[in-house]
Amino acid sequence: MKQLKDAFMKAGINPVKYETKEDKREKATKSLLKKSDAAIKKEHIQTICENCQKTAPDVERYNHRNRLIRGNWLCLQCADENSIDDSFRTTSQSTHSRQKMFRRRYGRTVRSV
Repeated sequence: MKQLKDAFMKAGINPVKYETKEDKREKATKSLLKKSDAAIKKEHIQTICENCQKTAPDVERYNHRNRLIRGNWLCLQCADENSIDDSFRTTSQSTHSRQKMFRRRYGRTVRSV
């Protein structure tokens, strides 16, 4: 049997490997994981404050109800000046926020965002 297999290998005929159910299941799970990873895209980092139109490294998104402020993406200074509570903050994209060094001058600073 081994001689016949070696003869086929020399002739260039490779043996056919049949997929088992486990192999098919692994392929399917890998493709599903790739699709789900592609669906979750990295968030674009916002650096322009929508209120003062300046570039700042500490811009965060606030879901506030203050009608006097134009946008939801605010820098730390605009959020403090307009007395927006930190509980309305929905992102943690700035480097200070990721390193747990984010400090607010107005109100209590929320740690887990």
